[in-house]
Formats: sequence, C-alpha cells, structure tokens
Amino acid sequence: MELFEFSNLNLAALPRTPLKLEREIQRLLETNLETVFGIRFLATEFSTGEKHAGRIDSLGIDENGTPVIVEYKLTSSENVINQALYYLDWLVDHKADFSMLVQKKLGPDVQIDWTSPRVLCVADGFGKYDSYAVQQIGRNIELVQYKVFANRFLLVDVVSGGRAASKTAKAAIQDTAIYSVKAHLGHTTSALAEVALEIREYLLGLGEDVTESPVKNYVAYRTTRNFCCFEVHRKHLFLYLSLDPAIAVGCDFCRDMRGIGHFGTGDLELRITDPAQLNRALELIGLAYEQASGGVA
Repeated sequence: MELFEFSNLNLAALPRTPLKLEREIQRLLETNLETVFGIRFLATEFSTGEKHAGRIDSLGIDENGTPVIVEYKLTSSENVINQALYYLDWLVDHKADFSMLVQKKLGPDVQIDWTSPRVLCVADGFGKYDSYAVQQIGRNIELVQYKVFANRFLLVDVVSGGRAASKTAKAAIQDTAIYSVKAHLGHTTSALAEVALEIREYLLGLGEDVTESPVKNYVAYRTTRNFCCFEVHRKHLFLYLSLDPAIAVGCDFCRDMRGIGHFGTGDLELRITDPAQLNRALELIGLAYEQASGGVA
C-alpha cells in the first residue's frame, strides 16, 4: 500500500513511518475513535477481572448502539483472532458491567444494541489466513489495517469483516440474528420489494470495505463508519445518507434532516415511494460511499 503526493503530473511516494510501540497507534485512535470509526470512547485498558486476567485495549459504543472492543497490534500475530474471540465472549457474558460503564460515561438514556457486538483488530498488516479465519468463524470481528506516512498522514482500511458483513451483492440474506436483513426487507409491499433488493445489491456492490449491519430500526452500511442507514416500511423506503443536504437541491424526495430527530445517522433523507426515483437515489448513495471512502472532499 503506497501513498503518493502529486504536483501537476509528477508523483512522489510519501515515506512510510513505522510505529515503534503499540501504544502509539492506540493513543492516536482512542483520541479520535468517533472521527475515524463513529465510536464513542468509553474506557482504555479495561480490566476483565482476576478470573479472566486480561485487559481490553479500548471499549466503546458505535453509531448504532453496538458495543465495540478495539484491540491494537503493531503487526498481525498468530493470537490476534483468538484474543478477539476471548474478549468478545467476555463482553457478552458481562453485559451488566458494560451497561454500567455506558451509563457512567454517557448517561442513562443511551440505548445498547446487543444483537452483534463488534471487535476491531487494528494492525499494520494482516495475512491471508487472518482474513480467511475471520470469515469462517462467523463472529463480528473486523480486521482494520493502518499505515502512517510522512509522520503526519494516517491511512485506515477495513480489510475483512465479521458475521454482519456481506462482501458481494450476491451474498445470501442472513436470517440468524435477532434483527435480520431478511426481516427488514419483509416489511415492504411487493411493489417496493424489488426496489429494496436493488438498493441492497447496489450498496453491497460498492466495495469490499462495505459492511452490512441490521439493527432494530434499520440496516446500517458502513466502511469505517456509517454512510447509509436503510429503513424499510410498508409503503415507502427511507435512506439516511452521510451527505451535506445541499448536494441534493432540486431532489423532490429528499429532505434536510439536520436538527430533526430520526433513527440511524445521516443528514440527508431520501423517501422512496416510486421505482422511478431509484436511479437518482443510487447516485446519491454512491456519492455518500465515495465520501466515506475518501473519494469526495
């Protein structure tokens, strides 16, 4: 993975800056968890108690109310997946401890969604066997690769997702979670069912870094953080996109949601009631993805 700086038509490779200590990347990302991953920070070096004798690098809760563990490594190691599984099982067995921590740090009104707690394994690189293991395990473990360039640029890339991720538009609709994609899609009428499927296929086909996460009120699509929340209703479909609403001026089924409460994240609402609105909706979804991936300023 290389990063180039360009001047006119001349490219110059920016030098890699390898970090010497695991704590360096931990401090950098813990300070900016919400900016990079949409995760509200809760605790660092969280003790799992005498019995389990471990320390979770970072604990947080994401934009969808999902508990998140973040583990940092300078490089991939043979125990990174096993450690992730160990802490994930601990978290599920200690929901009360996590809930108390959320109340203490963020207040009593924060809703926690225990459908599919996440673990982010952050390292300078991963091997092909790590990605394969994550896909086979079927747990919500994500491998996140980082690179530091010229001592001032950080590149972050999701290289593999867990159970909630669907990597191709042909992926089967999962029906194993408490809240499933299949259940959400089943809410609409037959007239909009095909439109909903087309939207989902388009979302999943945008890139290998797209993760699909069904929660109670919507299905979230993210790279490192949400760029689209998809609500399916009987007579209409709602899409909430992480875009400046000004970009959709003239769109008669779009609405500026800044300052208006709604489920999920995103300032631009698309209310789809007619298949004729699909093409414009897909254009806007594509822009939201490009912006989330760094393709649009």
